[in-house]
Amino acid sequence: MLSRPLHALALFAALACIPSTAAAQHSKPDVSENAWLDHDVATLKNGDWVKRTLERDGEAKLEYRLACVGVEADVVWIEEDRTTVEYFPGTVILCSVGLKDRKVKRAFWGKPGEKGVELNLTRAMLADPGNDAATGTAEVTAGKATIQGKEHVTETIEIRTELEGFGAPVKTRQVLVLSPEIPFALYADENGICRASIQEGKIEWKGKPTWKGGVVTLLFDGRTKSTLKLMEWGTDAKATLRRG
Repeated sequence: MLSRPLHALALFAALACIPSTAAAQHSKPDVSENAWLDHDVATLKNGDWVKRTLERDGEAKLEYRLACVGVEADVVWIEEDRTTVEYFPGTVILCSVGLKDRKVKRAFWGKPGEKGVELNLTRAMLADPGNDAATGTAEVTAGKATIQGKEHVTETIEIRTELEGFGAPVKTRQVLVLSPEIPFALYADENGICRASIQEGKIEWKGKPTWKGGVVTLLFDGRTKSTLKLMEWGTDAKATLRRG
């Protein structure tokens, strides 16, 4: 097995991107210029969309949609309600994202069918790399999954870590299933490091991940348990919010 430092998955902070409870106190949703750094937006095609569900311990089940509704020379337009589903239900965000730097350039908010209000972007700090004292194992396996009645090739990445904390050690299990046929792929740099990462550690690897494709399922089991699942996907998305 190969031993090397690992950026473990950022999980729901990066992929689900559901706002904190503080967002409920705001009159408008917050959109960070860094909101799409974890996704390889350059691979999106006009019309791509996915619908996901998110289940978290002690929280109501959420369902949201991500859709690519336009591709221009330097930006891709994405309409989504993952930012609004919990505290601003019935509304969507329409934003332009740079194809090269993956940063949000403009963002509009409103109800489908209406003219959106342009939002001021926030400059949220990137996730803390975390504690590099975590140790564990990771295994990469190839497989297949049936989605909407069709069989898809998948890559499963399972990571188990342990970190000394106050009292008993903190143990986590993370299972990520990706498929190259599913849109909204994760971004990995030239060194093969997935940008959706917040924790470094010494991990014993069995296999090497490609990080290719969109999320089919994502499970995190630690002090709490959360599950992100792909429900549907397609290629016929159109914008429902008009730019302001």
